[in-house]
Amino acid sequence: MMTFHGIVSTADAHSGCVLPIQAQALSLAGESVTLRCQGPRVHEQQPTAWYHNGKLLEHTETNTYRIQNARYKQNGRYECQSPGSTSSNSITLSVSYVFEGELLQMQCRGWKVGSLAAVRYYRDGVDITKPYTSAMQLSIPQAKTHHSGRYHCSADMYSYLSLKKRESQGLYVSIKELFTSPMLSVASSTEPLEGSPLNLSCITQLSPYRPHTVLWYLFYGNSTVLQGPMTSSEYQVPKVGLVDTGFYSCEVRTESSSVQKFSPQVPITIKRVPISGVSLEVWPQEGRVVEGQRLVLHCSVATGTGSISFSWHREGSAEVLGRDSRYEIPSTQQSDNGWYYCMASNGDSPAQSLQVQVTVVGEQHGIMAWLGLTWLLAPQDWC
Repeated sequence: MMTFHGIVSTADAHSGCVLPIQAQALSLAGESVTLRCQGPRVHEQQPTAWYHNGKLLEHTETNTYRIQNARYKQNGRYECQSPGSTSSNSITLSVSYVFEGELLQMQCRGWKVGSLAAVRYYRDGVDITKPYTSAMQLSIPQAKTHHSGRYHCSADMYSYLSLKKRESQGLYVSIKELFTSPMLSVASSTEPLEGSPLNLSCITQLSPYRPHTVLWYLFYGNSTVLQGPMTSSEYQVPKVGLVDTGFYSCEVRTESSSVQKFSPQVPITIKRVPISGVSLEVWPQEGRVVEGQRLVLHCSVATGTGSISFSWHREGSAEVLGRDSRYEIPSTQQSDNGWYYCMASNGDSPAQSLQVQVTVVGEQHGIMAWLGLTWLLAPQDWC
């Protein structure tokens, strides 16, 4: 008989008690485990009571108890008892999962040591002997999830005076995920405003069966490491600028780097603070000026970041009058009458000020207006 053993954990058998139990199977998760009661008063076809961690588990018609597809929850102490006998000693069964990054070893065994030759190993029917076999064992130092599959072995078995080709039964091995592939989470928007904070989180889920595994985090911007490795899954930029625009991602790895996983890239675009509160000032005030006098208009914004450009316009004309925050007419003419406004932009949608009316009065009319004003003054104020 030839058996295939996954060497991951063992079950301890204690002898010297009334009903010693022999666990003759693997403690690799997903495999079957057989417990057998033995003793001077125990027979194979005898009802047997089985206990798990001190609680009655089941009654069987024979002296064996078989666990199909062993799971982690079936770890613990097992005892048996047959009619007319005391309870057996306990045996501790350890069912282990194989996780990515861990050592996976398997061995092909014959009916006795040295009974096999020319051993070969297969996964899903494909011969994998050469890259993984050493000293008659199949050894994968850092197992990956893609190493999951049905394994079996073949060998030449010495039986008495003959040598025969034999194959083992298949053993399905599922390599468990140590932690999930990370996802990069952006606390607010993927288009934050210039000067605002940027908070990133690298989210992954560690297997509950490896709760003490220490994970390390790294954050990347345009494929360059920004921070890490570190045990914190958070990354913060207090105030972002346009130079922070790019593709961000994160990496989660074990301390030994036996398992490394990367998140998908997330595009983050830093936006300028939009222009708002565009206002226009005019001198002389109220935009009333005597022909020939100087007229000055000034444009300003309340909020907005980046390089701000200005332009000056007059209603009814497509001509751009100027491109500075200040617009000046050194000597006004009657033709300068009209409604004026300015536009401001920092590369996004431009914002417009309210319109201001400019009235240019003739020089003679201006003098008459001045003379009319003087007649309103008291005689003692003429000087």
